[in-house]
Amino acid sequence: MNADRRFGLAMAATTALLWGFLAIALKVAVQRVDVVTIVWFRFTAAFVVLAVLVGSRDAQRLGILRRPPPLSLVAAVLLLANYLCFLAALDHTTPSNAQILIQLAPLLLAASGVMFFGETLNRAQLLGVGVATVGFALFYRDQLAQLVGASDRYVTGNLILLAAAVSWALYAVLQKLLSQRGHAPQDLNLVLYALPAVALAPFADFGVLAELTSGWWLLMFFLAFNTLVAYGALGEALKRLPAHEVSLVITCNPLITLAAMAVLASLSVTWIEPDRIGTLGWVAAGLVILGVGRALQKR
Repeated sequence: MNADRRFGLAMAATTALLWGFLAIALKVAVQRVDVVTIVWFRFTAAFVVLAVLVGSRDAQRLGILRRPPPLSLVAAVLLLANYLCFLAALDHTTPSNAQILIQLAPLLLAASGVMFFGETLNRAQLLGVGVATVGFALFYRDQLAQLVGASDRYVTGNLILLAAAVSWALYAVLQKLLSQRGHAPQDLNLVLYALPAVALAPFADFGVLAELTSGWWLLMFFLAFNTLVAYGALGEALKRLPAHEVSLVITCNPLITLAAMAVLASLSVTWIEPDRIGTLGWVAAGLVILGVGRALQKR
């Protein structure tokens, strides 16, 4: 394995690790800060830090903000849609449920790799898609049974998650396409962070931010750090690896979420609602992860 490939895999693993804790942190944050303000802060803080890092190395690279590639603007809108939809969906469901169902996104990215980048799936990988599909259906059924009296809210959350998955997959396709055209991943991220930060600024609630205590600020900065590092690492991974391989690695993030939620439940914490997953749900979650992993496995 060459150094470039090892670096790409390490970057994809970094993204998976950070996203494993992201849904939990967002579920807590939305209890105090509204969706738009959270998303605005994440993009703004990530942009400021990245602009300083990139500008200190080569100020000319900031010129991409004056003349951004048209496709990067589309990608920024799609990424913004993903952020808003995922966070809105968390208000209707649990972190683990969101992390399982959002795995539709890497499946869609893998399909895009076949359609747009000449990647292929063999029979075993197609079988993996079938296993994952069964897992999604069983997990959906389990959650309807577990969330008695909240099925309408759950269905709404899942529909929003579907929109989040589609928008993320389209964003990732454009990110990879632009990287193949020679654009540096971190230069592209400047545009991806700047446009949503500017677009959401008029709608952010600065009064809520002014009232936050130190503990809430730590959480907000973690969310901003998560955006900066996870998407920075994702861009580097997409530049160096096939789309379906990147998807394979980041598919592991629900395992981290499920494990973290189980630990929190054992500690009887009161600041986040515990998962309500039955035996069927755990089996289904395993099928989703196994199926997606198989579907995205390198031939």
